[in-house]
Amino acid sequence: MEHVVMAAEAADQTLASRFQALQNEAPKMRIRQMADELGVSEMELVRLRGGKALIPLQDRFGDLLKAMESVGPVMILTRNNEVVHEVTGTFKDFTTGKSGAMGLAVGEMDVRVFFKHWAFGYRVQEQVRSGLRESLQFFDHYGAAVHKIYRIADTRPDAWESLVQNFSDAEPKPFAPQGKRPVPERARAEDVKADVLREGWGELKDVHHFGALLKRAGTDRLTALELLRGEWSTELERSDGDVLDRLLELLQDNQCPAMFFVGNPGIVQIFTGKVSNIRRTGPWMNVLDPGFNLHANTESIKRWWLVRRPSADGIITSLEAFNADGELVLTVFGERKPGIPESELWRERAASLEAIS
Repeated sequence: MEHVVMAAEAADQTLASRFQALQNEAPKMRIRQMADELGVSEMELVRLRGGKALIPLQDRFGDLLKAMESVGPVMILTRNNEVVHEVTGTFKDFTTGKSGAMGLAVGEMDVRVFFKHWAFGYRVQEQVRSGLRESLQFFDHYGAAVHKIYRIADTRPDAWESLVQNFSDAEPKPFAPQGKRPVPERARAEDVKADVLREGWGELKDVHHFGALLKRAGTDRLTALELLRGEWSTELERSDGDVLDRLLELLQDNQCPAMFFVGNPGIVQIFTGKVSNIRRTGPWMNVLDPGFNLHANTESIKRWWLVRRPSADGIITSLEAFNADGELVLTVFGERKPGIPESELWRERAASLEAIS
């Protein structure tokens, strides 16, 4: 047993040296990028860098999110490899289902949470240019970041400290590195129940029933779009500038409100509203508005689709972005609520992307 402990300590020291060398070489590199460079998970670097200030959290994640309302305004961040989604506001009325496996909040913080993918949590303190930055960070079984909650100037300090203490754990849970999360296999077109897919799509009454339809038809989302190309879906070409640039410019110029969905297996985070300050920086297209930031690496987004689904309120139109593995990384809808048709302005702006392609 002693040999195992010594080997683990030696491995940590080696990683610490490599981590420090990379920080010296590329001080502006994000920790997620550093983890990829070093071939480890982001959580391993967070645990390594955290030192004595790192506080492990109990895995009562649903209760913790319910308690977040008490701390007032925070900034929440959800991302995948291609897109980062940041919203500032206050958690209100976070609820969980009877089993506790899922949770949601609707309002300033609009999230859908799937707790089976939440395995570790920490209070993290980092020294940045502006001073000490503090956050609660949550990771999956592979050590990949699922969700982060940042303390900001308007956060209630006493309530924040009380929440951290109430949910702190005595010791960090052990973690055995197991590589990256496996990417789900794509369905083979010949194995899909195409008739079930086509008939069920045409009979949709609610976009929330879409996942169940895919399951019945035995397909993933992207394969379904490929099979119904020209009927309910159109793949957009990228030759005339990038699709997201064009969409954001249209939304900005027409002050057309939209809904931006970004997620990973553990959470989907949503912002609804107008965009005004858009800016491209290299491969990244950014929205930099008060209360909402979006950062999308459009070089890593490989396919864009315009999708239409019937519903009890009429046709619902969305723009959907997929990475090289065929995973959905960003979805944009027009602003709408159940019982209200989508706006003609959104529908026209979205359709114009198809016309350009």
